[in-house]
Amino acid sequence: MQSTHITFDNLNQTGGLFTQLLRARHHHFVELHDWQLPNVRGMEFDQYDTPESVYCAIHDDDVVSAGFRLTPTTAQSINASYMLRDAQLGLLPGLPQTVLDDPAPRDPGIWEITRVFVSDNLKSRDRQRVRREMAVNLARLARAWNVQSFLCLTSVTAALLTLKVGFDLSPAGPRFEVAGETCQAYRLQLAANTARSQAA
Repeated sequence: MQSTHITFDNLNQTGGLFTQLLRARHHHFVELHDWQLPNVRGMEFDQYDTPESVYCAIHDDDVVSAGFRLTPTTAQSINASYMLRDAQLGLLPGLPQTVLDDPAPRDPGIWEITRVFVSDNLKSRDRQRVRREMAVNLARLARAWNVQSFLCLTSVTAALLTLKVGFDLSPAGPRFEVAGETCQAYRLQLAANTARSQAA
């Protein structure tokens, strides 16, 4: 199992893997969960896939098992900023404007986590190993990009899993239903003991 961080600056080395990450996202979000998302030739992408985002792919060679996208809350690209802020501004009809309790931040130390997925083909033991690898990479990226905390929107069930992989979690908005799942916005910070182990 390998972990690769992808940015638009290293696409000359990671472009093929980035394509596989978009294909894996398509399989997970469009094919399995029937989300109505932009896609072309079996690749899923949206207005937040810009040079301001950073990606993590967990993979064996070019087979992507999991991944996520990070976007700074200072991002601005044409008519988009970041997902939770745009939802609060009423620009994303599928999400409520009340998604956050407070005004969406514009802070270089706060980043948004989106498009988090783990392959459905993994056994339960391997899924837990992959989640821990994702947490390790989230911590690495936080240090590399000077991130103090994260915002994310996820199902309540998935959010509880973050408590098992070294993150402090607190609600950032009310619960609501999306495609039959109870979802909520959360703030995430690396737990103190995890931060110490990552620094060692």
